[in-house]
Amino acid sequence: VLSGTGSAVGKTTIATGIMGALSKEHKIQPFKVGPDFIDPSYHTLATGNYSRNLDSFFMNDYQINHCYKRALDISNSKIGIIEGVRGLYEGIGPIGDVGNTASIAKSLNAPIVLIIDSRSLVKSASALVLGFKQLDPELNIQGVILNKVKGKKHYLKTKEGIETLTDTKVIGGIPRNED
Repeated sequence: VLSGTGSAVGKTTIATGIMGALSKEHKIQPFKVGPDFIDPSYHTLATGNYSRNLDSFFMNDYQINHCYKRALDISNSKIGIIEGVRGLYEGIGPIGDVGNTASIAKSLNAPIVLIIDSRSLVKSASALVLGFKQLDPELNIQGVILNKVKGKKHYLKTKEGIETLTDTKVIGGIPRNED
């Protein structure tokens, strides 16, 4: 599951890029959390497989699992990549998980890569990761991608902080590009 700390952190660009890159060597089955049709069209173009929606507002755990497994079978894929919706915890209400990305990750017991807009963040990025991990210990946040990194020094400092203070691997960084 590729999820963000909020909207506009670069989830769709990063998720579609990862799907496209991995599709060069593997069959990838793309998914999108929520009743979205725009982002799945990008996923389909990137992978050659129809992207499927997973939504805990419209589907129960059994249906989510069935849809996920069936899509993998139909596409003959061993890898499913799920792009989240808004922030990891954003859903129908302020407390529950209905309609959010966390609910899908829980239903599938899937690892999560958290995407952070790291503009102007170094140690504070660690606090952000800690908060996301501690809010729901049932979730399996395994990695972080830093988006909008100013440069190599910024990336390395932020990476060191996150990995040391949160025991979470930073798996990459995307340079800032105003264009």
